[in-house]
Amino acid sequence: MKTWILAGTLGVCALLANAQSLPDSQTVTIPGGRLHTIELPAHKHFMSPEAFGQFRGAYELSNGQVLYLRNAGAISTIMYARIDDQDEHRIIATDSDSFVALDRQLAIRIDLRDNGGVGGEVLMQVPAEKLASGAIVPAHVQSLSLAAR
Repeated sequence: MKTWILAGTLGVCALLANAQSLPDSQTVTIPGGRLHTIELPAHKHFMSPEAFGQFRGAYELSNGQVLYLRNAGAISTIMYARIDDQDEHRIIATDSDSFVALDRQLAIRIDLRDNGGVGGEVLMQVPAEKLASGAIVPAHVQSLSLAAR
């Protein structure tokens, strides 16, 4: 009898542990910083072209790459981001200082400081890569900080 109770308890515990360890296939979680995931919000945050204007421009990232933010025109609410010469990603605002790419390849937070400085971070989906040695680096999310504007 004790064996059956112990086996049942262990089985339930194993199921609960397995359910907790299965990641949501639509979310990528990164420790540290304020940005933790690259995910689309349930509701986007409306940002006017004037509000986005303070974010337009180029930002140097901690790895030496450059993040560029632009909108399609002076009166357009369609916003884009790209890193270096890579493809552009259409982005939406998720908060007054945060953006996410509709293709879930980028998440961006930009802190505009009163002294003119800039802080923030970028989460970037990096595709799988085959090295010269034949080893494969799996796809992963890279967290970068903004170095300067």
